[in-house]
Parts: sequence; structure tokens; C-alpha cells
Amino acid sequence: MVHRMRGLLAIVMLLSMVAVFSRPAQAQDQTAYTLRILHTNDHHSHLEPVTVGDKKLGGVARRATLINQIRAEGGNTLLVDGGDVFQGTLFFNKYEGQADLYFYNALGYEGMAVGNHEFDKGQQVLANFAKGANFPLLSANTVIDPSSPLYGLIQGYVGKEIGGQKVGIIGLTTEETSILSSPGPGVQFSPHIDAVRMVIDELKKAGVNKIIVLSHLGLPVEREMARSVSGIDVIVGGHTHSPLGPMPGAVAEYPILEKDPDGHTTVVVTDWEWGKYLGDVTVNFDADGNIVSAAGQPHAVDESITPDPTIDAKVQEYAAPLNELRSEVIGTSTVELNGARTDVRSKETNLGDYIADVVLNRTRADGGQVAIMNGGGIRASIPAGQVTVGQVLEVLPFGNTIALVTINGAQLKTALENGVSQVEEGAGRFPQIAGMRFSYDPTQAAGSRVTQVQVWQNGQYVNVDPNASYRVATNNFMVAGGDGYAAFTEGSNVVDTGYLLADEVINAIRAAGTISPATEGRIVVGQSVDGGAAQPTPAPEATPTPQVPGQLPDTGIPASLPNTGASSSSALWVLLVGALLLMAVGAFVARRRIA
Repeated sequence: MVHRMRGLLAIVMLLSMVAVFSRPAQAQDQTAYTLRILHTNDHHSHLEPVTVGDKKLGGVARRATLINQIRAEGGNTLLVDGGDVFQGTLFFNKYEGQADLYFYNALGYEGMAVGNHEFDKGQQVLANFAKGANFPLLSANTVIDPSSPLYGLIQGYVGKEIGGQKVGIIGLTTEETSILSSPGPGVQFSPHIDAVRMVIDELKKAGVNKIIVLSHLGLPVEREMARSVSGIDVIVGGHTHSPLGPMPGAVAEYPILEKDPDGHTTVVVTDWEWGKYLGDVTVNFDADGNIVSAAGQPHAVDESITPDPTIDAKVQEYAAPLNELRSEVIGTSTVELNGARTDVRSKETNLGDYIADVVLNRTRADGGQVAIMNGGGIRASIPAGQVTVGQVLEVLPFGNTIALVTINGAQLKTALENGVSQVEEGAGRFPQIAGMRFSYDPTQAAGSRVTQVQVWQNGQYVNVDPNASYRVATNNFMVAGGDGYAAFTEGSNVVDTGYLLADEVINAIRAAGTISPATEGRIVVGQSVDGGAAQPTPAPEATPTPQVPGQLPDTGIPASLPNTGASSSSALWVLLVGALLLMAVGAFVARRRIA
């Protein structure tokens, strides 16, 4: 009898321990404040819907309807953008951001990160945009000289009171803007980590305990920042055009939850591109400003949404002068001209080949031997069928001119090494080429990937001579070192021909009437360009898992948190106590049998 009582007492004690240790994991809502963040990024002047597969996605008129519906639901909301509002369609070519400004003001945006493409037309165009904006342009790591027209127009951060609570919003711009765009003198970009830490300290001293970063750094960098910087609650990202959650080709869940160095949760979200979706994440905070839970679901801006009639009418007004360009047919393509972002930044495409061929053919009389164009300069595809002036201008919207430079064979190889150095990140420096071919091994370290380079000479491909000189046709952006092509700045006899790249492509299509470009094996992965085995390279100790551009390894953190914010160690305690309970029950049963 005594044994039975002792066994029952042990079970009761263990059950009590289970109740105590499991209590923090039960649904005890500690939420003191809730903020719903609506967000976009990489809008790139896409005011009208775009075709994605068999759907039409995007358009600011539909976006307006969706935003208004969500705001009408009540609660604390914030509408922000992760940068790169500029560049990408005829709207920007004609209006230089002023059309986009009208709609961002009309939709009630409350903050915008400064992206690298905001500098594509120089500082004055961005200054004009900033002066008319009803919302702050933010970049804590953009250092602006008093001589710049941008001086005083870009803030590092802003404080807002939303629902009676202070919220700090910080902006960051990729440091690579100086080589990705044309900021010009008087604008520099400091390390983003140093800048954001400095501003976080200022906000904390001012009593702000909810901090949002609008970041145009790219998803891999943003996730790393979330892990390495304390005090950030939410990162709204951009730059890498990374789809998340329900978006096609998603590289991670939505939202992404990371742990900062202090063990606190940082929410990371981004919204693909072109306004195809509207990001929507709700974050719950406790009384101390720590995140209790976060959940959200981006909304497809699709044909089920009725366009806001006022906004839609204004879009049509801005579009009217563009229709003449859009409708001027210059020729026909029997095949789709592939300018898809993920393709032109990772492999040879028929459109990349065609543009490079046009550049090389235009410069042969000036000594051009090979052509290298950056894949990031190609911004759209063209479907099979009639080709219009407007389509070409959307493919090549930057207004670049064709340039020439003489470099030696070793520098040519260095240029190609740069071109494939960030292929796994989907960087715009990936080369589309003509008059040459090369092979590379993406499993090798950046700078040691190109395995063979051959140049077309006298009717055949021959291996490049490191000491020989080659006349390279490229564009004015790259010849100045843009997209990391520093090898071109080391060359000689630089000539900007003044030929507009888009005009030359238009003229070539018009002259041909019908085109049917196809890929030709100019860029080969994993073997030599002539079809044999690649030049031997030391085998790595372990082959890394290929990464989708913009994707980092899964951290294992779930997409939502328990409302209590309980420690993850609670589950381990429950398992341990459960094991002890089973042991106690077994002992009790054994004693009973013995008794």
C-alpha cells in the first residue's frame, strides 16, 4: 500500500511539473501593440499591369483599391516602399519619375528607401522627385555633399507616431550604387551596418522601441543584417526582386523570421517586383517593444481587383503620349526574345546574343572585335510577333551609348571573371557576348571560375592570347567601370561613339524585317567551349548546394511565433518531463505487480 501511495505521489508531482513547464507555451496573448505594414519594392515605373504567364498582375489602379480596402478595415497601418521606384518602362523614359511620384502621393505612401536606380538619371532628377514627395526619402548610409542638389532632401530616418506609439523608420541603400548606377560627384555610400547601428542607438535614446528598416540591399544581405544587428524589428527589403511565400518561384517563406544577436526576433519581408503583389505583414509587440508574433499574406494584384477609377483615369492620361511609340512596328520576330531577369543574369539568351551582335556589328568599322553587354541592362522580353519601338525601349530603357575600349587578353578574362562572379546572386553584371565564347565553373571561387576563353578570328575560334590586344565594344556605363567592370578602366583608347544602344537595335530590326535569333553555345557551364572536358581545377572539399538568387539557407525558424513569446527551450522541458513521467508510471506498475 505504501508503495502504491508513493507511486501515485510521484505521478502527481510530475504532472504538476509538466503543467508548470508547459504553461509559457500556452496561448497567453502578451500583445500590447499591433502594426500592419503594407509594402512594395522594385516598382520600376510599372504603372500598368504586366503579363505573368496567363495572368495580368499589378497596376497602380488595382493597388490603390487594395490599399484602400485594407485601410478601411481599421487598425494601425503603414504603407512603405523598399526602393527602385525609377526606371523600367516608357513612363520613366518620358516623365523621369514624375508620373510615379503622382501615384505614390495619391496612394498615401509614408516612406521610401532610396534605391540604386533612383540615380540613373543623375542627382537632379531624384531631387525633383524628392521635392514633390509627400513622404520622406530615406537612406542613412547615403552621404551627400552640400554642393549636391540632393542636399537636405534625403533623410537617414524618420520617427512617426502610429496609434499612440513611436515607430522609427530607417532607410538604407546598397553600397554598390556607385558602380550600379550614376550617382555622380558629391554622393557617397557608407557601410550600411555602421549607419544602421548608429541610427538605432539614436532612436533607442529617444525612447523608440519599435524600429523598421526600409532596405535596398537585397535579401541575402538583409537576412544577414537581421542576424548580426540588434534592435531591428522589421526589415522591408528590395533590390534582388526576391519572391516570397505564395509568389511564383518563391525563395523563402513569408514572412521570414530571424534571430538577432540578443535572441530577439526580426521580421524580414520583401515583395518581388513591379507591384505584382502587395506585401502585407502584421506584427504584434509586447509592452517592451519585443515582437510577440508576426504573420502575413502578400496579395496578388490581379484581375479580381477592380481598378480605382480615379487612379485608372490618371494612368490613361499619362499613357496617352506613349501610345504612338508603343504602336510603331519596326519588324517581326519569329521567336520570343528572352530578356527574363533570371535568365539574362545567369545564362546566354537569344535576346542577349542579338543585342551583343548589334553592338559588335555597329563597331566593326571602328575596330570592334568582341562585344560584352551586362545582362542587367536588359529589362524585358519581347514576345514572338510584331516588334515595336516601345518594346525595344522597355528592353533597353537606360539611354546607354555604345563605347569602345582596347584591353589585353588577360584583362578580357578578368572582365569575364567579374561577369560571372555573382551569378548565384543574380547580379546584373552577367555578360551577354558576341565575337567570342567562354566556359566557366560556378562551383569555383569568384575570380577563378573562367576556364577557357576563345575569340572569333579568321573564320574560327582561337584561344585568347593574354598579351594580345583586343578592341571591346560595350556601353558607356560599363566602360567607366559600371557593374564591377574595372578591367575596362585599365584599358586604352576609350571612345564613346554616341550611338544610342536602343536606336541601333531598332535600326537593326527595321533593316532585317524579320529576325529569328537563337542561342549558339557562346557561354558554357562545366565544360570547355569546344565540347571537351573543362580545364582541370582542384576539386572542392564539398560541393555547395546551388542557391536560388536571393536565397539563404533555411534557419529553421517558423513563419509565426507563439503569442506568449515563450522560449524555445520550453518544448525541451516538456519532452524531458514527459520521459520522466513514463519512467515513473513504469516503476509504479512494476511495484504494483510485485505487491
